[in-house]
Amino acid sequence: MTRTLAEPARLPTSYYQRDWVRACAEGRSYYSLPIAWDVDGPLDAEAVRVTLANLTDRHAALRTGFRIRPGGTDPDVDQIVEPSLEAGLEVIDLATAADPGASADAYIVAESQRPRVLDRPPLWHAALLRLGPDRFVLALFMHHLIFDGWSHGVLHDELVRCYRAVLEGRAARLPRLALHLGDHTAAERARRDAGREWWWRERLRGLPPLAPLPPVGGRFICAPVAPLPARAADALRRVAAEHGGGLNTALLATLLLARREHAGDDQIVGVTRAGRDRPGAQRVVGPLLDHLPVRVDVSRSKHFPGLVADVAGAYREALTHQLPLGRIRQVVPDDLTARRQRLFDTRYNYLPATAPLAVTLSAPDGRTVRIAARPIDPLRLSPRHTEDHPEVLPLSYNLRRDPDGALSGEVCGHDGLHPPDRLAAVADEFAAVLAEVAAAPRASRW
Repeated sequence: MTRTLAEPARLPTSYYQRDWVRACAEGRSYYSLPIAWDVDGPLDAEAVRVTLANLTDRHAALRTGFRIRPGGTDPDVDQIVEPSLEAGLEVIDLATAADPGASADAYIVAESQRPRVLDRPPLWHAALLRLGPDRFVLALFMHHLIFDGWSHGVLHDELVRCYRAVLEGRAARLPRLALHLGDHTAAERARRDAGREWWWRERLRGLPPLAPLPPVGGRFICAPVAPLPARAADALRRVAAEHGGGLNTALLATLLLARREHAGDDQIVGVTRAGRDRPGAQRVVGPLLDHLPVRVDVSRSKHFPGLVADVAGAYREALTHQLPLGRIRQVVPDDLTARRQRLFDTRYNYLPATAPLAVTLSAPDGRTVRIAARPIDPLRLSPRHTEDHPEVLPLSYNLRRDPDGALSGEVCGHDGLHPPDRLAAVADEFAAVLAEVAAAPRASRW
């Protein structure tokens, strides 16, 4: 069920959205998340347009812009949700290019850097790239203010369902939306919990020093982490299970160990959370993600398994007392002014293995259409950095479990602080420690 609006709705933003919008110079941003699908078969472009229109009507985030409230020294930001918007689809023929596939990839990288004015929705656009007879790439470019990684899976599922329904001339059978993005952001802003707030005040007393923020300007870049074979990843997982954690915990412990020389013993890492715990949140398209500060004293443990146990305990405690990061910042006893409101300078995100997104449909003429997620190399994406706010960090570690069980990922940073060779060294250092603890997890490291 979609929520029908007669006129634009003014809704509260999440803390994440508020801070991002307030930091953007002239209300512009260059941070779109590209997602794409390979389509093999007789695709109907008009049916794709109708499908995108249906999804735009269904999900408020696809009709949302952002407006800073006038006046005051600490202005807030509202989401402005339009009652309706036209979902455009640009059709581009790349079939005559020397390498249509490479041309499609280059187009996707370039379009992901298109500047957006944040108060003019939609903050996304779509392109259908024709590579040859019955070969296409459908690409969507979503600003991170209205989209996150979880939303990708939701959109893939609903895009396929809607497209099939349009071809069959019927309404799509989609799950009822029990929660809307505005419900989530309003609940986040209103949340208060005296017991949890006290816990965070105690937990975050005497914050450790931070690395400097990257200078405004330049680009975000990534360096690959050498893959860890499935057998080694399973060895890490078993050690973690013996000490109260999972593979996610072992990887976070490895990150702390790899960063110890640079960051010291007392470390706080922002662990990305999907934010989909509330009933109905799983079907929402929008940025429900948040970051959970996890603080660990690396010196407490003399062996890697002990560090894993400490990390598992610290993570469980933080999770038990979780609050929106924006609210945690408000109750920390230390003055965050000199820290630019930052609690941590390193972000960590782990994605467990998921099945490849692919489906085969029947076209009206009896032929089949195969729609499969097209991988986009994060190493090629280098958005401009125009923002200077708490979500912009010196380093982000993104790790994932591949379908074959191996581990892969990348370390991302700002080229003003970490030029490509230095960022590559950071990624190699992490990969070396990861390989070492996977080979001999019970050996002493310090």
